[in-house]
Amino acid sequence: MMFFKNLEKYRIILASQSPRRRELMREAGISFQVATKPDIVEHFPDGLDKTQIPVYLAEQKALAFDDELEIPHTLLVTADTIVWSKGKVLGKPINREDAVRMLQLLSGT
Repeated sequence: MMFFKNLEKYRIILASQSPRRRELMREAGISFQVATKPDIVEHFPDGLDKTQIPVYLAEQKALAFDDELEIPHTLLVTADTIVWSKGKVLGKPINREDAVRMLQLLSGT
């Protein structure tokens, strides 16, 4: 594909630890490197609409890479997903018990 051919002149950084996102990039034939920043806090302001939350979080990830974006021909890919259930976001489980609780909450929905 011509679009992906044009990407060859860029250094592409995938700012994600997600195995699925890596797989999608590889399947698309995109050459990239993975980089993450441990100090990114995945909190969001109260009052954001459920559709705004992942966008806000992805933007926060991008802001953490300002120094990388100063390098010419660098593209940064960030993303975020949320699980929305019963009017609220379910965050990442903090332990096994929390994960079981979340799965039970989502069971049958």
